[in-house]
Amino acid sequence: MFLVGCNPNSMIVYSVDKSLPTLKGVKYIVSNTAIGFEWQPVAKDGLDGINIYRSEPTSYSVPSSTKELTKIATISSPFSSHFVDTNLRQNSYYTYTFTTIKGGRESLHGEVIEIKTLPPLPKIAFFKGVRKAKNIIKLLWRPHPDKRVNEYIVERSVNGDRWVQIGRVYNRMMVEFLDSSIISGNRYQYRVFAVGFDGSYSLPSDILTVIAR
Repeated sequence: MFLVGCNPNSMIVYSVDKSLPTLKGVKYIVSNTAIGFEWQPVAKDGLDGINIYRSEPTSYSVPSSTKELTKIATISSPFSSHFVDTNLRQNSYYTYTFTTIKGGRESLHGEVIEIKTLPPLPKIAFFKGVRKAKNIIKLLWRPHPDKRVNEYIVERSVNGDRWVQIGRVYNRMMVEFLDSSIISGNRYQYRVFAVGFDGSYSLPSDILTVIAR
């Protein structure tokens, strides 16, 4: 395992002091895009705080001995006992380790923890489109059953080209979108994603195809 201290939030370079106690008993809670950590404060040991290291995400479990861990945070108060790592990738493996710090020194790494973030939310089950006018297609779907959903993203592909986001629909209960840029002769494909308050995404809906005659 390689530890790299290049966190822009903490430019201090720490030297390793094997006599410093390591951090043990770290607990965590996982969501789709965040992991919350809790530990016992290190003030009683006369320490200044802790450093937190993390690997890049992988889609499968990888032995920790082959991973490079980069410092992502320095907790500079010995009385602090919580940290939340945000903007993580869904359904991915991350490896973490922690060191205690005192002055310009840090301990050997403590326990190594591999954590997998939660998978995407289920896809929207019902999705249809109706041609309402020569240049308008109305898209409809059912509200996502998960109350963590905050909004929807609508994507479109024209004549098999790449997917492009064409709209955001705010509020879980709002379940329609009007595409008013239709040109006759084109083949339009649509899909919808539900988006959670924490930035998590659902799986894409089934693809809807409409040919503009």
